[in-house]
Amino acid sequence: MLLCPPVSARNITVRRFGSPRLPLERVHVEVTSHCNFACEFCPNPRLQRPRGSMDFALLTDILGEIAATGVTRQVVFHQQGEPLLYPRLAEAVAQAAALGLATNVTTNGALLDDRRLDALLAAGLSQLVVSLQTPDEASFALRGAGELSYAAFEGRIVRAVRRVLAAATDVQVVVAFLTKPLPRLTLPVVGADWQLVTHNRQLRALLARWAQRLVEGLPGAPEERAIGRALRRTGVLRRNEVRLHPRLTLESRPVGQWPMPEVDWGRRWIPARFGVCHGIAEHIGILWNGDYTFCCADHNGRTTTARFQETSLYDYLDSAPVQAALSGFARFRPVHPYCQLCLGGPHPVIVAVKSLGSIAYFKAVNRLRRGVRV
Repeated sequence: MLLCPPVSARNITVRRFGSPRLPLERVHVEVTSHCNFACEFCPNPRLQRPRGSMDFALLTDILGEIAATGVTRQVVFHQQGEPLLYPRLAEAVAQAAALGLATNVTTNGALLDDRRLDALLAAGLSQLVVSLQTPDEASFALRGAGELSYAAFEGRIVRAVRRVLAAATDVQVVVAFLTKPLPRLTLPVVGADWQLVTHNRQLRALLARWAQRLVEGLPGAPEERAIGRALRRTGVLRRNEVRLHPRLTLESRPVGQWPMPEVDWGRRWIPARFGVCHGIAEHIGILWNGDYTFCCADHNGRTTTARFQETSLYDYLDSAPVQAALSGFARFRPVHPYCQLCLGGPHPVIVAVKSLGSIAYFKAVNRLRRGVRV
């Protein structure tokens, strides 16, 4: 069954849940798996696959096929690794923009100096996501940032965001935070002392502080009281989007638990037998070496069944492993062993909560996520 003839975007229709939603919401392209941080809550420091950076000729071919087929309208230059380490990132963004694709760069922000930022803006970047995650000095210790101080890190992000907002551009900026509302169920990774946000009051205080730093003095910036009223509607149990400016959004979401049974305290990891995920129905990943993955959360390429160099995007989406995974999730059954691990955990209670929670999140909560405009 061919999902859609690879002719043009006009032929692509939106599919119901249980098959790829064409055009896909996005395709993640991992330009590099190298990173300048070693975050405790991220699997990147413990990757078990070879590290590398994407050959630019391969990247050019990927962007060309995406544009020609219309399989997605948005390319995210990130899966694992820090994309600003890729020396030809601005060139890649410019090429994608010239092909009519929306572009997203997701970064930890530490390398966002004026030169790199201006190059991305000039290239036609659509969206810049700063994955802040650790919004204060205590939690910044989790980032493994070497000699970079928290003060320098925060200052660079504030300067970069304000520089984008002051520029004559349409670039959207998202500053993203993590919350940890259920610390006994969302377990830490390998000895990390997780100091993430656990309570609504904490979240609102942090968002208020960052809102003030990012928009204070900008033309049209909302008043402090208006920001406070908007933040009262945010909470740690859900995903929140607070629009502070026509081109600036603060986002928070609950932290997940990366499936790393091979390093998670040596405990037995119990695979999930039920649950749901929209990952492969809404997006796929392409690793730096051309390997496809079911979703952006597959850090080690465990779901890889084909490579871009030998298999077109449409043939991959139409392949038996992808179709089996989609069919399983349509029945709330994770089929692929990695999907079972991702929804699983080291304790039966955790597995049950994650499995039931996945259904609630993807089928209800995520659709009703709280968006607030100040």
